[in-house]
Amino acid sequence: MATLSSPRLVIVNSALSSDSNTRMLCRHAQTHALSRKIEADLIDLKDHRVLPYGYEGSEGLDQIEALLGAAGAIILAFPLYNYNMSASLKALIEHCGACFEDKVVGLMTAAGGRSSYMSVFSVGQSLMLDFRSWIVPRYVYAVSNDFGEETIANREVSHRVEQLVETSHRAAWQLQLDLPVS
Repeated sequence: MATLSSPRLVIVNSALSSDSNTRMLCRHAQTHALSRKIEADLIDLKDHRVLPYGYEGSEGLDQIEALLGAAGAIILAFPLYNYNMSASLKALIEHCGACFEDKVVGLMTAAGGRSSYMSVFSVGQSLMLDFRSWIVPRYVYAVSNDFGEETIANREVSHRVEQLVETSHRAAWQLQLDLPVS
């Protein structure tokens, strides 16, 4: 009988700015995962060149696909622009969509204000319908005021990131063991 290994978590930062709030969410998620002995990789799209689908010149897609393919759970983090995902996240999904098939996916976003919190659902709907991803119903929505200089200043947001990491990992275990996802 084969032994199952703990599902690997991959966190994707689709913000292209070096000092983004989205990056802070990702760093906190990875730090928390590692502190809980959850194997967690961080893909930072600013370190790759992911062009819109159909354009020549993307770089690093093989590495990204390998990490996403090996993941049991994926957390997508993105800045929210005009009530939608960033172009870099859209390009990643277009290129690597098959990697999301039947995977647990959690969502984290950093937005400028409070009024676009339901915009996150368009990403989840797309992944559910196109790739049959298991979307974690607990998502993180943070706004500018939730961040300090180089840290998450709002303890509630930090706690929600930690819950998302743990829930995503637990759901990946349940799917791997063919148990009902709760």
